[in-house]
Amino acid sequence: MPRQLLLRLHRWAGLATGVFLVLAGLTGSLLAFEDRLEAWLNSALFVAAPPTGSSQLLDPFALREMAQRAAPPQALVEAVLLDRHADRSLRYILSARTDPATGLPMPLDVDELFLNPYDGTVQGARRWGASLFQRETAVSFLYRLHYALALPAPWSARILGTVGLLWTFNCLIGLWLTLPRRSAQLSARGWWLRWRAAWRIGPRGNSTRTTLDLHRVTGLWLWLAMLVFAWSSVMFNLRESVYRPLMSVVAVTPDLWAGVPTRRAPMQGSILDWKPAHAAAREAMAALAAQKHFTVNMERDLRLDCAHGVYAYRVHSSLDVPGTPGMTTVLIDAATGAVHGFAGDASGHRLEQWLGALHMARAFGTSYKVLVSLFGLGVATLSLAGLLLWYRRTRHRSGR
Repeated sequence: MPRQLLLRLHRWAGLATGVFLVLAGLTGSLLAFEDRLEAWLNSALFVAAPPTGSSQLLDPFALREMAQRAAPPQALVEAVLLDRHADRSLRYILSARTDPATGLPMPLDVDELFLNPYDGTVQGARRWGASLFQRETAVSFLYRLHYALALPAPWSARILGTVGLLWTFNCLIGLWLTLPRRSAQLSARGWWLRWRAAWRIGPRGNSTRTTLDLHRVTGLWLWLAMLVFAWSSVMFNLRESVYRPLMSVVAVTPDLWAGVPTRRAPMQGSILDWKPAHAAAREAMAALAAQKHFTVNMERDLRLDCAHGVYAYRVHSSLDVPGTPGMTTVLIDAATGAVHGFAGDASGHRLEQWLGALHMARAFGTSYKVLVSLFGLGVATLSLAGLLLWYRRTRHRSGR
């Protein structure tokens, strides 16, 4: 493909994604420390302390019942949180009950409820991502802005998925454009010396040349990380339409929900109670662990999916990325306890986990969070430099 055509494609793809990447880079640099920011800004919601004279955490099933009683009448608490921390509250995500008259979900004023794990005291409630200008929801609004532009589905996923796809292509085109042109007079050593120079900002030049050097050098040094973040953006937003069809060539990712059809009417309650369902799910997970040769390190949660009529039991296992909450999952029938599906051991699941963990800074501890934060600033700088180059080029052509 002619170099000039690649340059035009690179320029137009950069223009199409530039503003989005500036926004994603700046918000992502903060969200690398999302949990710590939430605990700092909203300690009344997120930080829990034991009452005087007590240090024993309550039974997780009793806590779920307390959360259900404290929730608004039109809300359901459809999860038992099994992974608890001594200094953190339990955050329950509320689901709307179905209105029997209309068949539609009832409106909810709040969708998150925070309980103290020592005595079940309600520490607060909020509407996730409601406003940037409210202390309780500022960080979650940044998250919503980062992954959905604060837009409703499905437009948010379509827009950001397209941005991720263009970003992926632009990473490949951009790398190609930094490569020196081969010629009969240029030796292999000379070619490498020329390309090595592309990794450095030149010692002299006008402001336009310096901006171009900054754009190119930032892109080269961050290239591999940008490719990972760009492609993982496609995974998050266009998983079924783009990511999985393309990745099926190199990695198998079975659909956990393929064998579980959606019910005509969502369940209003489970047939198996929570504790028997937990026992059945643990037994199923233990049998799968013996069969597939993995170990369970920690339980995460047990969730009821009323739309499909199943319980989803999640744990962190030896199949999961270290440091992440864990995505090894078994589905059991909410009525009989029979196993409906398992996810965790396929190559595609592992790849998706790694992409997700790297994108969301959930691997390698604090040092990696710092790198992701700096990377976000680097992406914003790269995109701003590209937009500035386009503006100067346009202004020069117009003669102003």
